[in-house]
Amino acid sequence: MLIIEADHLIAHAAAPQQSGAAVVVIDGLVHAIGPRAELRAHYPLARRLDLGGSLLLPGLINAHQHGRGLSQIQLGYPDDQLEPWIARRRGRGAPDTYALTRLAALRMLANGVTATLHANYSYASGDYEAELRAAIRAYADTGLRATIAVGYADRGALIYPPDDEAAFVSTLSAKARELIRAGRPAYLPLTETLDLMARLCAEYAGHPTLSFAYGPAGPQWVSDEAWRVLAGDAARRGLGLHFHLLESPAQAACARQLYPSGVLAHLERLGVFQAAASAAHFVHATERDIADAARLGIAIVTNPGSNMRLGNGPPPLDALHRAGVCIAIGSDNCTLQDDEDLLAELRLADALTRRGRADDVTGGMWMLDAATGAGTQAAFLNGAGAIAPGMKADLIALDLDPTQGAFLDPDMGLLDATMARAKGRDVTLTMVAGRILYHQAKFPGADLAQARRAACRTAYASRSVGPDTQAAAEEIAETLRRHYTQPVRT
Repeated sequence: MLIIEADHLIAHAAAPQQSGAAVVVIDGLVHAIGPRAELRAHYPLARRLDLGGSLLLPGLINAHQHGRGLSQIQLGYPDDQLEPWIARRRGRGAPDTYALTRLAALRMLANGVTATLHANYSYASGDYEAELRAAIRAYADTGLRATIAVGYADRGALIYPPDDEAAFVSTLSAKARELIRAGRPAYLPLTETLDLMARLCAEYAGHPTLSFAYGPAGPQWVSDEAWRVLAGDAARRGLGLHFHLLESPAQAACARQLYPSGVLAHLERLGVFQAAASAAHFVHATERDIADAARLGIAIVTNPGSNMRLGNGPPPLDALHRAGVCIAIGSDNCTLQDDEDLLAELRLADALTRRGRADDVTGGMWMLDAATGAGTQAAFLNGAGAIAPGMKADLIALDLDPTQGAFLDPDMGLLDATMARAKGRDVTLTMVAGRILYHQAKFPGADLAQARRAACRTAYASRSVGPDTQAAAEEIAETLRRHYTQPVRT
C-alpha cells in the first residue's frame, strides 16, 4: 500500500483541480483519492511518497508510435516526403528491434507516457515474428503498458495500387532492381498472421500491462479479402484494429482511385468496423471521410509533428472537433522537436486547431483528454485514462515550478497553464500498474546508459550493407518522388 501526496491533483480532463490531495494505491490499482490528512489517518500503516509542489495527472497515452528509440534524423534519414523517406530504409540493414524499442519505452516513461499503442512495424529482417517478440519483450522488461499491433500487408510495398509496379521497376537501374528482388517480406502471410495472434493471445492472457490488436498497415497496403478476415478474427477475439489512413497526398490520390465512394465507407462494406477501430494521421480526409469517421465511432490519432515534417500538411483538427470525432495523440517517433515530448505535441495540435473561428475547440481540457481518455479508446485500453478508485494506477507527477515560472496569475486555471507551458522534462514521477518506473530523472531497475549504448551499437551495425546498396535505395527514393509529384492522377 502506498499513499502518493501532492499539492495538486487533476483526476481526468473534466475534473476540477484538487489541492492537498493524495492517492492510495493497492495492488496496481487506485484504491482511494482524497485530502491527504484524511487518507493518512485512514491508512496509518501505508508507505507515503510526498511529492510536494507537484501536479498529479493520469498517465499520458501515446496512441501511435513504432518503437523507434532512435529518430529518423539520428538514423541518417532527413525529413522528406513520406514515400521517398520510407524507400530510403532499404539502404540500411535491420537493426536490433529489442534495443530500439527498449530505448523508445524508456524515453516515453521519462516524458510521462504510461501506455502506448505500438503500431504495426517491421524492419523487413525476414523474421517478422522474431522482430515482434523482441518488441514485446522490450515493453515487458521496461513495464510500459502497451497495446501491440500485429502488422499485416499484402500489396503496395513498393508503389501504391493500382499503379503498375512492373512498369515502375523497369525504369530503375540493375542494382536498384536487384535490391527490390532481394527484399524480404515485411510481414507474415494471412493465415500465419492469424496463427501468430492466436498464440500471442494465449501466451499473454491476463498479462498486467500487455495486450494485442491487429495492425493492417493501411487501405493501400491491404487487400479487401485480408481486411474481411482480419476484422472477423478481431471481432471474434474482442481485439481492435489500428491502421494508417490518408496520411500523404499520394495515399489520398490512391484512395480516390480505389474507393470512389469513400475509403471508410468501403471498409464498412467489408465488415471492418464489426471490431473496434482507430486510425492514425487522417491528414487528407474529405468532409465525407470525417462524417464517416464520426458516424462509425472511429478514434483518430493525430500525429502533428510527423505530418508537418514529412510534408503531409496539417491535420484537419478543427473539422474533426466540429464533427465530434474522438481525437487522440501520438508521437509517431517523429515529434516536431525530435524529442518524444508528448506534451509539446499536444500544444502543436492545439495550435493547429485554432483557425480563428468562434467555435474553435482549444485549451487544456481537450488536450488532456486527447492524451488520456481519448487515448484509451484509440489504444483499446480498459480501466485507464483517469485517477479514480478501481482504475489502473497509471499516473504521473509534474514539477510545477517551470509552469509557474516567476509568476502565475491566481485566476489562471492550472490545467490550461500546464498544457500551455509544461514540458516532458518537467515529469518527476511515472507510475504504471502501481510500479514507479521513473522518479527524479532515474529509472529504478533500468540502466538508461546501457540502453543507449545498445541502440548505438545496432544503429552502427545497420550501416554495414555498403555504399552500393545505399545508392540503390536513394535511386528508388528519388524515382518514387518523381512518380508521386506528377500531375494528380484521376
